[in-house]
Amino acid sequence: MNSITVYINESLSSREMVKLKHDIKAIPHVIDVENPRHNEHDITIDYEPHTSLPSMVLDALRSRGLHPDITSA
Repeated sequence: MNSITVYINESLSSREMVKLKHDIKAIPHVIDVENPRHNEHDITIDYEPHTSLPSMVLDALRSRGLHPDITSA
């Protein structure tokens, strides 16, 4: 299993974050999505090894009008 942490520049409501996590979980190869309560801008995504998944996640977030950055992989 691999993980990436993505920083979302925008502030999202709890409802928007739940929807975003649900949408990310729908991406093939994604196992789990977590949003630590101490940092509302970070999302950690656990996924099956797949070389293009980080770019798929960034594309999905950008298509929603968000400005994500991968902070760790």
